[in-house]
Amino acid sequence: MTTHLRVPSGPLAEFVELIWVAEDYAPPHAKERLMPGGAMNLVVGWNAHGVVWSGASGVHTESMMLDTSAPFSIIGVSFKAGGGFPFFPMPAGELHNLTVPLDAVWGARAGELCERLMAAQAPAAKVAVVERALTAGARGKLDRHPAVRYAVAELGRTPEPRPVGSVVDEIGLSQRRFIEIFRNEVGVTPKAFSRVRRFQHVLGQVEHATDVDWTRVACECGYFDQAHFIHDFRDFAGVSPSTYLRNRASRNHIVVRD
Repeated sequence: MTTHLRVPSGPLAEFVELIWVAEDYAPPHAKERLMPGGAMNLVVGWNAHGVVWSGASGVHTESMMLDTSAPFSIIGVSFKAGGGFPFFPMPAGELHNLTVPLDAVWGARAGELCERLMAAQAPAAKVAVVERALTAGARGKLDRHPAVRYAVAELGRTPEPRPVGSVVDEIGLSQRRFIEIFRNEVGVTPKAFSRVRRFQHVLGQVEHATDVDWTRVACECGYFDQAHFIHDFRDFAGVSPSTYLRNRASRNHIVVRD
């Protein structure tokens, strides 16, 4: 497999974490679990037979199953937390835990994007096609509500995020209004976002480890106790911490074994 990565610059930089191309992905297993990351994604994939597909993923609070039984190539947009909302016509919360065909949200623009991507040969040219499509399709002004921008930074802090209540107190909105705005832009409630980001911090702590003291990790990442940690991990990963470690293919992918 070969990969090409680009961190956008200019107006897209505040909203897009990474645009990436993976060519000829052919793992030796038929299924993978993808861990939730707290942000939206857009992907276009194709195989050697010329079959093309595309999709938009909302913020997930559970793992997502991927079919890796046949080789394929893919280009993806990894949005920053709260960065996907300008590029889709509905509130981000409507895509929570969903992956839908891109034409369901972009209409004919999805087909046009796929055609242009298949016509572009080099990975860098494909990335440029995606950047132009995102810039042209942004809903209105590329901007965030200042309360959401602040809250995303505070609730995503590591090793221990700020309590939601203390962030709300500083923002000056009612809790109900803040949650509504946050969910519309980010895709989940502030509490759910904070939990997912803490889970991702756990994965980062053990990314290169083969032997893990899970009690220590839970404590360092701000969990009240081991039971609370195990419950959260199973909720998000779909497996226990030990199973994750044993079957991990990368930080956010684990092999599903029959």
